[in-house]
Amino acid sequence: MTEGYFVPDGSWGWVIVGASLIFNIIYDGCSYSFGILYEHFLKDFKKSKSNTAWIGSLFFSMPLLCGPLASVISRKFGYRNSTMFGGLIAFIGFFLGTFSSSVLMLTLSYGLLSGIGMSLPYFNSVVIVANYFNKRRALAIGIAESGSGLGTVIFAPLTYTLISKFGWRGSLLILSGIVANIIVCGALYRPLESIEMTLSITESSDKELSDQIPEGINVIDDKRKVTDSDEKLLEKNIPHENCKNPATTLSRSLNSLVSRQIEKQSQRCGCIHPLLGLFKNVPLLLFSVSIFVMYFWYDVPYVFLVGKSQSVGIQESSAAFLISLIGIVHMGGILLYGCLGDREYVSTSLLYGVSIFVCGIGVAVIPLCKTYVPIAFLAACFGMFSAATEALVSIVVIDIVGLEHFDNAFGVIMLMEGLANLIGPPFAGWLCDISGGYDMTFYAAGFSISVSACIYLLLPLFKKRNNGKENK
Repeated sequence: MTEGYFVPDGSWGWVIVGASLIFNIIYDGCSYSFGILYEHFLKDFKKSKSNTAWIGSLFFSMPLLCGPLASVISRKFGYRNSTMFGGLIAFIGFFLGTFSSSVLMLTLSYGLLSGIGMSLPYFNSVVIVANYFNKRRALAIGIAESGSGLGTVIFAPLTYTLISKFGWRGSLLILSGIVANIIVCGALYRPLESIEMTLSITESSDKELSDQIPEGINVIDDKRKVTDSDEKLLEKNIPHENCKNPATTLSRSLNSLVSRQIEKQSQRCGCIHPLLGLFKNVPLLLFSVSIFVMYFWYDVPYVFLVGKSQSVGIQESSAAFLISLIGIVHMGGILLYGCLGDREYVSTSLLYGVSIFVCGIGVAVIPLCKTYVPIAFLAACFGMFSAATEALVSIVVIDIVGLEHFDNAFGVIMLMEGLANLIGPPFAGWLCDISGGYDMTFYAAGFSISVSACIYLLLPLFKKRNNGKENK
């Protein structure tokens, strides 16, 4: 028996992209506007920057730390059900946060519970878009991920306005209602319909078998499903001389091809279990280290830029707009990187590495600026070049391990991002506390982000080495 699916590359896939876009607007909007809430938490609870930063770090990290668990749950219960359930948990966390009387209570409700709830729709928003598209995958993912920029544009001024009128408790209550819309987004995640075919294999070369597969059908494991049950589609794509049923030839060919692909992938990973093999994949491990370093410091501008701006005499309203500015440019950057990622003449590795390197330099220069305009310019640079992480990470992962192992590999990457986001903001806050200001934190963040880019740029060397061993 073989299993797969016909990739629509459009149709209902664009509804999926729209639902994922709305989720990203909500989640990333809440995440990246946390810096505005953070300043009010500091004033209200009068705790250290490091302790208060745990609220945001848990909210940032739990969707990523729970990536492997989200992968298992989504495979068992489906993208739709798991996303709706996750949206419900996130709503409850936000709602309970309005009644918090301490940093600990706020950390457990708004930070931990809501973060866990966000893990399911966060994981599914990327994976389901990748499954619905093939040729235009980078563009589709780029459009969906552009919600992070659009969410920042919307939620930064929205959060500031809500706090001004209702306080941070009233703001969380209203935000909980907005978060509940994730349930609606999940309801739109319609599963790909499919049929099964189980037949014996025929002897053919890999090239011949590949040529016999209709364009747009992806092989994902040792089972096979084809969504279009119309035999006319099969007759158009599959030669069926001496065969009364063209579906028979397709199933036989796919069965043989899938078995050989799985055997080759297992040999390349050096393992039997796919997840264990991922940890033996040197390019993936190297990319994981780069991702960890990057995301350890990634949230520094979002959490501390408002406070840094106010420390040099910029008003809170103007400082809050810097977060919106990051979001505006970030949204355009994601769409740009999404378009570039689909171009054959563009090296995704080089594009990603150079962008992250420049992003780090921009963050490191922020402490040297004492007026609004240069800080705003550097904030825009951060928004532009950091967009590569949103638009290209999933493409890079697919390039490293293939679509058949994308779910598990993406879960590993999410885990690394989560670990970094868990300890990064509190460490950055501690650095602010001991240094008595924000400058040291921005210097360290910028330098480390550029180092993560240098680590990633080593990836092609290891990929060539692995390919060489495979050819031997």
